[in-house]
Amino acid sequence: MKCLALLAFLLAAACGTDDPRKPTVEVIATEILAPTCGQVQCHSTTTMTSGLAFDTLEAAKRTLPEMTAMDGKKSLYRVIHVTGGNRMPPDSPLDPADIDLIDSWLGSGAPGL
Repeated sequence: MKCLALLAFLLAAACGTDDPRKPTVEVIATEILAPTCGQVQCHSTTTMTSGLAFDTLEAAKRTLPEMTAMDGKKSLYRVIHVTGGNRMPPDSPLDPADIDLIDSWLGSGAPGL
């Protein structure tokens, strides 16, 4: 199972996307995670659910490093790709273009962290 997830991740990262945004920590943090996950009720600097905060670039840079590992239970890749109750965000999946951008960023070694 881990091999299939890793293969899917590597293929997505290698294929690229037509998205004009560059896969940088700033884009991932401020354009995707902050508006979606860094809301007050979830992963903000005031709530720190699961010890994570994405409402500012500085907070994201402090909390994202532990999420860039492919095999961790809280890995960013895993929580945005999993189906069922452990998917994040819980109410609806991220936009596919945002997922592709995150995959590309993770595939390039999560530069900026």
